[in-house]
Amino acid sequence: MLSFEQIKRLYEEYIQIVHLEVEQFGCKATEVRHLIGRLGEFYCALKTEGTLSHRTNQHGFDVIGKDERKISVKTTAQKSGFITINPKTLDIADDLMILQFSDFEFEIIYYGPIKDVIGDSRTWEGKYELDLSKAKRLNK
Repeated sequence: MLSFEQIKRLYEEYIQIVHLEVEQFGCKATEVRHLIGRLGEFYCALKTEGTLSHRTNQHGFDVIGKDERKISVKTTAQKSGFITINPKTLDIADDLMILQFSDFEFEIIYYGPIKDVIGDSRTWEGKYELDLSKAKRLNK
């Protein structure tokens, strides 16, 4: 398992890479989803004083919080739209953290029990989709 300090260092290195991609190469943050996705996992681990799941691409969750709760992390640079939740993993993750990345900062849009958002989600092609604006209202 990675230590808190290792996760913090990885977060700092990844944010530098995102800066390079956006500022030097002219990419939009939405075009480097894979980088901000991993960055969001680091951010979540730091905020919850947790650690990353034991395996890369762990099925159903990304972070294990200090309290041992399994957290699925969804990170987006979009201002509006939906995040997708796989119904097959609802019994694996305890919590959901939705992060919005803007101007090299994260905002926690929603953090709480994953099952609490299902009633506010729509179903599309066998998956749940939660509108970011609804997620923001659920977090308050």
